[in-house]
Amino acid sequence: MYIFLGTESIEEMVNGLTRQFIIAGVITFLLTAITIFLLSRLLTKPLLHMKQATEKMSKGDLSVSLTTTRNDEIGELAESIQTLANDLHYMKTERSEFLASVAHELRTPLTYVRGYADIALKEDIPPEQRLQYLSIIKDESDYITNLVQDLFSLAQMEKHNFFIQVKEVHLHTFLTRITEKINVMYGEKQIKVVFTCPLSLLVKLDEQRFEQVMANILNNAYRHSKEHSHINISVTEEHKHISIKIEDKGEGIPPEDLPHIFDRFYRVDKARTRATGGTGLGLSIVKEIVELHGGNITATSEVDHGSCFTISLPSI
Repeated sequence: MYIFLGTESIEEMVNGLTRQFIIAGVITFLLTAITIFLLSRLLTKPLLHMKQATEKMSKGDLSVSLTTTRNDEIGELAESIQTLANDLHYMKTERSEFLASVAHELRTPLTYVRGYADIALKEDIPPEQRLQYLSIIKDESDYITNLVQDLFSLAQMEKHNFFIQVKEVHLHTFLTRITEKINVMYGEKQIKVVFTCPLSLLVKLDEQRFEQVMANILNNAYRHSKEHSHINISVTEEHKHISIKIEDKGEGIPPEDLPHIFDRFYRVDKARTRATGGTGLGLSIVKEIVELHGGNITATSEVDHGSCFTISLPSI
């Protein structure tokens, strides 16, 4: 027995499903294309910006600006590149300023040496004047020597070739030796260095380097202290740290200059000028040496009342 039925309804259903599949496919394709386009914009655009930024940096152009609000890995990468660019720009600026400062510091004494040497070579000047000019030449030569030595020390520190050799030191004995030596030098202005320190206190120091620290701070205090005054050194121990305070009754440092006194070549306009000695590198070297000992140094000051430098070192 055969039964024949019409296929129109089945064909209509198949055609309807086909149209639906086609429409769904087109919609899926469009959505996929839009999604890929948006993702590519979100992913590739910042990557292209970062690529352009790194190419600029490789050519020495550090004026890079990568602003992003993303909190994903791409945002972290952009922040890292921006930080690198900022650090490199800072280092480049610091290097330029440092070289300019070195050139300036050398230009003045070399000008003096050349000028006074030319005058001293003249045959018609009195012997007394010739000796005076030669003395100026010697002073300027000493200044250049000290500057070169300080620059060499800084170069060693930058290359991490500046080493210290620490050993256990009786701090009272160490300060006794320094103050006896310095008080002889300070006798002209009748400025006396006095100190208080526990007799049995031990600390790990490189004696030669730390004597350089103390001498630099004390020399600064001496140059700016009034006659017949005292420079006080007080040592205390608390919370596993040794505190060494050096106080003077000198001119003091203005508040606007105080944060910069450990910067290289920085001088306070009136209180720390080249006329009173120094290369402008001493306190930056002091800071480096103290930090190599595992400590830190800070300063407080009041104009017309004096300054106080505090060195903190780990105790044994």
